[in-house]
Amino acid sequence: MSVELYFFQPLGTNSGRVYLALLEKGVDFTRRELNGREFDHLQPEYLAINPKGQVPTLVHDGRAFPEGMIANEYIDEAFEGPPLRPADPTERWRMRTMCRWAENDLGRALMMIMWNRVVPGFARGEGRSEDEIEKILARVPDPARRRSWLKAWKQETRPELLEESHRRAREGAQRIDYHLERHEWVAGNCYSLADIDLMCFCGFMFRFMPELANEQDTPHWAEWNERMEARPAVRQLRAESVFPSPPPKPEGGDA
Repeated sequence: MSVELYFFQPLGTNSGRVYLALLEKGVDFTRRELNGREFDHLQPEYLAINPKGQVPTLVHDGRAFPEGMIANEYIDEAFEGPPLRPADPTERWRMRTMCRWAENDLGRALMMIMWNRVVPGFARGEGRSEDEIEKILARVPDPARRRSWLKAWKQETRPELLEESHRRAREGAQRIDYHLERHEWVAGNCYSLADIDLMCFCGFMFRFMPELANEQDTPHWAEWNERMEARPAVRQLRAESVFPSPPPKPEGGDA
């Protein structure tokens, strides 16, 4: 049996969710790190594995599984180890609902904010010219993602879209805290893929948006976050990431 994971550093969002699921299940896998700053995911070799040029991609015995949420359910079904999906149908429904919300709703709002902060410097790495950047981004297979990257690089994202993303981030932080006040884990009574997704897609708010996610305003989320960071698999994830320990808690910041 061969298991490979193509991923980006640092181990957060999509790459982190699949990486952490493999660690939680105790799967022995080969690490295939891609250099995002060199746009390795747009090279022909990787596009042959994942034609969308998206990261991560799980490869099991030669078969590629590119979609993070579905790949994680596959990991839980295909490999031995602690279950990552609740046995209770209601909790499994809640798990899937929260996974989808963390990725497609709050996660996208947060990515809109973060992309517009980091993509300009990211794309200009190694002193690239504007012409070189446009040629690189033209290779992004997905048209919607290509447009988003171009707008973020040129700082042409409409202000109302960023304002809406900030609104959703504020509401999302409160929704998470309200939810975790009523449930020990995201799906209910047991740790699941929903906890993995919430940590990977939204956990960085404690570092980058401390005015929204903090011990005073979101205490139940903060307590859950501490329990997450204490898990052996999460500790290993941190140790194997470019961030070897949980991000420090800053004194201030802005959204």
